[in-house]
Amino acid sequence: MNFGLERIHNLLEALNRPDERTQIVHVAGTNGKGSVCAYIASVLRTCGYSVGRFNSPHLLEPRDSINVNGQAVSQQLYEEAFSHVSMLNKTGAIGASSFECLVGAAFYVFDKAKLDFVVLEVGLGGLLDATNAIRNPAMTVITAIGMDHAHILGRTLEEIATAKAGIMKPGCPVVIAPQDTKTLLDTLIEHAKGTGSPYQLVQPSQFITPELCKLDFDQVHYTYPIRLCGDYQRMNSATAVTALDWLYRLKLIEMTPEQLAKGMQETRWPGRLEWITSKDNPKILSRYGLERILIDGAHNPPATIALRNYIDSLQRNSVIWIIASTAGKDIHGLMTKLIRPNDTVYAVTFTQPSGMSWIQSTEPSEIAKEASVAKTVACLGLEEALKTAASVCGEHDLVVLCGSLYLVADLYRILL
Repeated sequence: MNFGLERIHNLLEALNRPDERTQIVHVAGTNGKGSVCAYIASVLRTCGYSVGRFNSPHLLEPRDSINVNGQAVSQQLYEEAFSHVSMLNKTGAIGASSFECLVGAAFYVFDKAKLDFVVLEVGLGGLLDATNAIRNPAMTVITAIGMDHAHILGRTLEEIATAKAGIMKPGCPVVIAPQDTKTLLDTLIEHAKGTGSPYQLVQPSQFITPELCKLDFDQVHYTYPIRLCGDYQRMNSATAVTALDWLYRLKLIEMTPEQLAKGMQETRWPGRLEWITSKDNPKILSRYGLERILIDGAHNPPATIALRNYIDSLQRNSVIWIIASTAGKDIHGLMTKLIRPNDTVYAVTFTQPSGMSWIQSTEPSEIAKEASVAKTVACLGLEEALKTAASVCGEHDLVVLCGSLYLVADLYRILL
């Protein structure tokens, strides 16, 4: 990958800087940034604003990355945008990468829609990511940071944090989520001070019930329901609420606690601690014999630990895993954190994602080798793994599909 911002700057200039005709909330981090983006966008829509959202990688197809008012853009508009951006890229001899063209296409769509806000998720890192070509965001947000893409971003958490903090801009408020270590938090705070970015530290919300949170500020108290699972949603939801409350106090938005609660409740973020049940999708029972399955895109150490903690809270006898992973990921670390001796692992591959030739699936035999503490089987495909998992699943067992959002996407496709 050839990192740098010159090409994307040139591309945005060719588009007449569409990023400067809307207010942008820019979100970086290792884990939680997708759900934080989803929360913020949902609440802003509830407050009556028109909102674009950019997330990557895409889930089912490339156009999924570009969302306008809660809906992925149509294939026709996506092709129009990408064709226009590709033409500018070619005629201007810009040499932009496919991801840079995707970012350009997103801003072409957002500009055409004349949106009030864009919630923009960083693709990789922060400082040199194509999304960081924006010059005047309304706010930046840093979510939880962990070890991921170390070969690109840095070999230590502090180096990775510095790369993520690269989205901070002078005078632009930054919301900093809770971090696992004081050193990480200090790194982000020092970067904010050095950049001249006013910052606010997030306090985790409290669960009143498993689906109801509360978060108190000096002058306002928020109580809001959420449907996303996992204890880490105390941090993710609080990060979004803190950002929204600050936007309100800066008079950039109008918002009531009731609007916030409604927007938080309506937030969906597929593939993260998501239950698919036979009630909601009868195909998993009729085709594969499964009553329900837990799916999660966990693919790095912090997300893997969060998944294991959630599963432990369910107190099941054993777990039947269906796992795929992107080549280059730490399979040993993934298996060490997830797998217990009485578990079963069905290792599979995922479908090559469209437009992402650099992404490759790990061989199932390699996954099976690293999961040797449990019973392991290298499967020919996802459908075989699903049927086999159902055949051995007892009443008190749990079937979990995880390891990559590309595998989650494969499951969605066969259940459509």
